[in-house]
Amino acid sequence: MMRRAVPLLALLAAGCTVGPNFLRPTPRTPEGWTRASLDAPAYARSRAVAAEIDRSWWTSFRDPTLTWLVTSAESGNPDIEEASARIAETREQRSIALAGFWPTLDAQASDTRLRISRNSPFAALAGGSPSAGGQPNPTQGAAIPTGPKPTLSIYQAGFDAAWELDIFGRTRRGVEAAGADLLSAERLLDNARLSLRAEAARAYLELRGLQARREVALQSVRLQRDTLGLTRSRAQSGFATEVDVANAEAQLASTEATLPQLEAQVTQAMNRLARLLGQDPGALSDRLTARAPQPPVPEVVAIGLPLDTVRRRPDVASAEAALAAQTARIGVATAQLYPSIRINGTLGLQSGNTANLFTAASRFFSIGPSLMIPLFEGGRLRAQVRLEEARQRTAAIAWRRTVLDALHEVENALAAYYGEQGRRAALMRQARAAQSAAALARQRFTAGLGTFLEVLDAERTRLNAQLALAQSAALVSTDLVAVYKALGGGWEPNPPHG
Repeated sequence: MMRRAVPLLALLAAGCTVGPNFLRPTPRTPEGWTRASLDAPAYARSRAVAAEIDRSWWTSFRDPTLTWLVTSAESGNPDIEEASARIAETREQRSIALAGFWPTLDAQASDTRLRISRNSPFAALAGGSPSAGGQPNPTQGAAIPTGPKPTLSIYQAGFDAAWELDIFGRTRRGVEAAGADLLSAERLLDNARLSLRAEAARAYLELRGLQARREVALQSVRLQRDTLGLTRSRAQSGFATEVDVANAEAQLASTEATLPQLEAQVTQAMNRLARLLGQDPGALSDRLTARAPQPPVPEVVAIGLPLDTVRRRPDVASAEAALAAQTARIGVATAQLYPSIRINGTLGLQSGNTANLFTAASRFFSIGPSLMIPLFEGGRLRAQVRLEEARQRTAAIAWRRTVLDALHEVENALAAYYGEQGRRAALMRQARAAQSAAALARQRFTAGLGTFLEVLDAERTRLNAQLALAQSAALVSTDLVAVYKALGGGWEPNPPHG
């Protein structure tokens, strides 16, 4: 009999797996990027090509400080640590799901004091008998026992074991869902790393842009102080008026007023970088205070193909894993509709006193299967299946939206990159012309051929043009960072953890 039972139990344990199997979705992507993205405008110094993306894109700026910041950002960033902690949570959830494959074993011991009713037929177990002497019961006609009180002690120690056969795959689907949740959490960690690298590069490039604008303002202050001195000298000689002197003083004060704001923005940018690296405010001041030129963008930016971008981006991979997990949960809910078989067993010692508890005669055991068939749950189980199916449809929509957003993000980032290059080209022409106009107006005023208002207007135009050019140069660089981030940053995800 036992030989026949073993193969039967193995067959039942193998069972079948109910619910839909996950089929990896195929993203619908165009064969290539739009012509607007690949056919760069004539003014663009940097253009995109459909070649394999540079996985270490930050090195294309050729700035050692930028490379150090990007590669060091992960070491102490609290957002990365939080995402890593969430992976630990999902890994333990998977371990809990895996435990469902194994039987449970519990050790138990008890000391029970039991008093049995004297009118019970089991009173004899305590040394008395309802028919052994005593007065008859006037209501039932039965004798009331007059022997010892029907009270006894039961001492028991042993082991309880139980094993639920995974006939319809409820445990297997649960493990499948937990594994997909773990993969989704890992891809979210990859996405956090990608975002951190892009944010560190962006913050650094913004810092260099602010330092460039501060330098323009400082140079303007020095030049305007010279102009103020010249105007005062000409006013003393009768070749300028007190109005000209007042205008020169007002222009100088206006430019000086921009310096404290720029200084505060520079400090905030350095603190933002320190925060990204998980360091205290001011920790990077010694390394970043010295002004450095704005890192130039590369002439060619490799962006690959749309399908490559979708497969590379960790947020798309995370959404796909979430869809797989939700598909598996449909199987978990469906398995609840089917019968479940549980093998229960108990082995131990039982006695009415401790003297002979550990003797062979006190041994006992029980083993056998139990069957549970859900008959009526008020519609709860089928509603749970429909709920998980609805959640799966929602997860599928979220995945498609993530894919679509990824494609649009790349195209929009490239449009912004090209557009800012065009703006920078125009601002460079404006800055050169404004510089020449300011120098000419100053020469004419010095020679007595022009008015101070000409100098004032020319100087104001020159300052605004140079400030705008410095800001645009930084925006071109940060827009390129946005392009790399939209492309998935050349991210190569780590293999899934077990």
